[in-house]
Amino acid sequence: MIRIEHDIHLHTTLSECCSSATQTPGNIISEGRRLGLKVIGFADHIWCNPEVKPISFYQSQDERQISTLRRQLAALEIPDDIKVLVGCEAEMSAPGCYGITPEFAETLDFVLLSTDHFHFRDFVEQPAERTPRGLARHMIKMFVAGASCGLASSLSHPMYPYGFFEIYEAAMNELCDQELTDAFGVAAEHGVGLEISGNYLPNPQRAMNFPVEIPLRIIELAKRAGCRFTFGSDAHSLEQMTRIKDLDFLVSTLDLTADDILVIGQ
Repeated sequence: MIRIEHDIHLHTTLSECCSSATQTPGNIISEGRRLGLKVIGFADHIWCNPEVKPISFYQSQDERQISTLRRQLAALEIPDDIKVLVGCEAEMSAPGCYGITPEFAETLDFVLLSTDHFHFRDFVEQPAERTPRGLARHMIKMFVAGASCGLASSLSHPMYPYGFFEIYEAAMNELCDQELTDAFGVAAEHGVGLEISGNYLPNPQRAMNFPVEIPLRIIELAKRAGCRFTFGSDAHSLEQMTRIKDLDFLVSTLDLTADDILVIGQ
C-alpha cells in the first residue's frame, strides 16, 4: 500500500470559514511534518474573477490572500524535508463561470476547483429539481464542466453535494456506473486529478453519515476511467489535519498504487 505523503487541501485563517486561530502556516507545516507529510499545499478560498461580483463570503477573499500567504511563508524557516505549495480552492458558480482567471491560475502551484458548493443557494447554480435524480444530473453536469474548463489541477471533494446530504445516497443510486465512468473519463482526458477528500469519511456529528461505499464507488470507477488522485484533508483546524491519515482505509481497500497518484508542483 502506498503512503499518503501529501495534503494539498489545507485552509489557513485567511479563509473566512476557518475559525481556529491556531490554523497558521507555521503550525500547519509543523503538524504536517508530525503526520509524516512531505508536501503541504495551502488552498484557501478565493474569488478573483473581476467579471462576476462574488457573494459576501468571497468579497474579502481575493488575490490579496495569496500575497499575504506568501509573506507569511517567507517569514518562516521551512524544514528541508517539507515541500510547500501555494494554491487555492476556487469556486465554480455555474458552467462557464469560475472564480479564478487563467492568468491568475498560472501564478499558483495548483488550483483545486469546487463544483459542488450547492449550499451557496443564491450564488452556485442549483439542480432544476430538488430530487435525487435532479441532484444526480446536476452533479454530473457541474463535474464535467469543471473537469473540462482548463483551470483545475484537481477537483476538490468531487461528487460531494454540499447542502443536499439528506438525498445524497439516493442521488448516487440514481447514477449508473457508466454515467459516472463517462464523467470521470472527461477528467482523465484533461489530466485533471480527483481529490480523495477527508470529507469522504462519514461524520454523524455533521449529518454526513452516508455509507462508505459511496466514496469507494466514486474512487473505484474514477480509477477505472483512468483518473489520478490527489489527497486533501480539507482541514480548517489542526485537529482536522489528522483526517489525512484516516484516508489510508480508502487507499488500502482500493489497492491504489503510486501510478494512481497525481504529483502536483513538480
